[in-house]
Amino acid sequence: MGVDVDLPAGATMPLRPGFEYALIVLTGTVIVAGQRLAPGQLGYLGRGRNELALQSAEPTRALLLGGEPWDEPILMWWNFVARTRSEIETAFHDWRDGTDRFGQVASPLPGIPVAPPYWTAG
Repeated sequence: MGVDVDLPAGATMPLRPGFEYALIVLTGTVIVAGQRLAPGQLGYLGRGRNELALQSAEPTRALLLGGEPWDEPILMWWNFVARTRSEIETAFHDWRDGTDRFGQVASPLPGIPVAPPYWTAG
């Protein structure tokens, strides 16, 4: 799930304890559990929280991201998230080859090129 949060000088939001959360600050600054987050920074909040108390001295905008956590290890490479290197490689090939897997975007700009995963020959 994703929530675009427009904070006044502070706020408290209810959370689902079984979800895992992170907060990305877009504008302003926010303090979460004593840690200051500036624009572009991501604060990992973990799971087990009933609520999220945010402090800010100025109007702040952030994205709250969350969802059911994966109970298995995951891999992340470039913009791909998977359980195995093989799944990452398949996603890379689908991206490179322009399959329908990632949908089509009506844009005059080309797709973003990416080199093959470092552990492959391409």
